[in-house]
Amino acid sequence: MKQFCAIALVFILVGCSHSTYESYTAENVGLDSTYNSNDLESIIAPFRSEVDAQMSAVIGVCDSTLVKYAPESPLGNFAADVVFEKGLSVSPHNVEGMKKSNSVALLNFGGLRSPINQGDISIGNVFELMPFDNTITIVKLNQTGFQEMLTYLYTMNGQPTSNAQFNLTENLQEVTVNGQDVSDTKVFYIITSNYLASGGDKMDFLKNALHKWDSGVLIRDVFIAHIKSKGTINNNGIDGRMLISK
Repeated sequence: MKQFCAIALVFILVGCSHSTYESYTAENVGLDSTYNSNDLESIIAPFRSEVDAQMSAVIGVCDSTLVKYAPESPLGNFAADVVFEKGLSVSPHNVEGMKKSNSVALLNFGGLRSPINQGDISIGNVFELMPFDNTITIVKLNQTGFQEMLTYLYTMNGQPTSNAQFNLTENLQEVTVNGQDVSDTKVFYIITSNYLASGGDKMDFLKNALHKWDSGVLIRDVFIAHIKSKGTINNNGIDGRMLISK
């Protein structure tokens, strides 16, 4: 197929206040854009086959479908619990005072893009669940920041959390962390994603934190490793960790 491109030769004389076009000529030049798509397909095909094989690899089984819904859901609990467990293990040694009694995992429903269906779980299924390259990040909050988090959870009608129980109303905020009262706790550590730590999904209380540490560990990889290690993922339902009354 022939396409034509106009080639213009323009001589411009630039003055202090105006431009003068002295002459203009143009001619058409034919360009050959003939292309055989089979050539490119032969190059791509081996890589596509390899990727398809990797994505379809089965890494575990789910006993019944995990779905998400507010304020608390089986899928949200599963994701937050896995991130919490990994977050404690990758916490930096210089985060002084971080322990189970003052640490909470916090994710967002919007970041969980697909359910985990009953039956075989493939790597591709985990990519569907977590298509983003988000990493586990630890955020240090003072009491004010933690109170702002509680207000946010009430306003948003919950988000996936782990290692804490919330009973939130317009005028009441009851919280236990690792089963303990935290009314006198001065500092909290929130295990979350780098996206949320930067204020994503309107989580400004994390954006304005005292300190942040990005582990560099992909949350998606943590899910894959966890499923491989367990073999079978159980749907444990909900346990009342997020109670919101409006």
